[in-house]
Amino acid sequence: MTTGPDKGAATAYADLLCAFANTLDVDVDATVPDALTDPAALTDWLRAHGLLGPGDRADGADLDVALALRSGLRTAMARHHDDDPASPVADLDAAATRLPLRIVFDGTRPRLAPAVDGARGGLARLLVAVADAQADGVWVRLKLCVADDCQWAFHDTSKNRSRHWCSMGVCGNRQKTRTYRARQRAQE
Repeated sequence: MTTGPDKGAATAYADLLCAFANTLDVDVDATVPDALTDPAALTDWLRAHGLLGPGDRADGADLDVALALRSGLRTAMARHHDDDPASPVADLDAAATRLPLRIVFDGTRPRLAPAVDGARGGLARLLVAVADAQADGVWVRLKLCVADDCQWAFHDTSKNRSRHWCSMGVCGNRQKTRTYRARQRAQE
């Protein structure tokens, strides 16, 4: 008997991909607007998320790939609001060509795995997370907050995939208040 997707694994993919996308914080009041400013910062991030061994280090070329990957992920996540997940994302595709993957047969189900070690291998694991998220139906639920001053990546767990804001209590409430005030001014 076949079972549905593993909810724990799906949440793990979502959390990892959102965390990587959120290394860029567009909020004007952000303490750290960009967490990936140099190879050392990328090394620290990959290591903190279990994607890099203790002796490995990222270099400038790895950082370039990471930034293209992040840009592509954020673009794809923004498009998930438009029900347009099939449109090509140039940055994501360009980064993927620089992150080799292979198929591993180590159990009953073939799986994707990085074909290299080090920082590129850690970044390739993010691509594996994208593929796994797609296979589990989670990929289109990864979105960016539609608030221009936020754009935080989040996992839309709503039943009908209709969430627009990372937090209804913050960004959603702020937008509804703006809309209400605009209507009030228009009626005056």
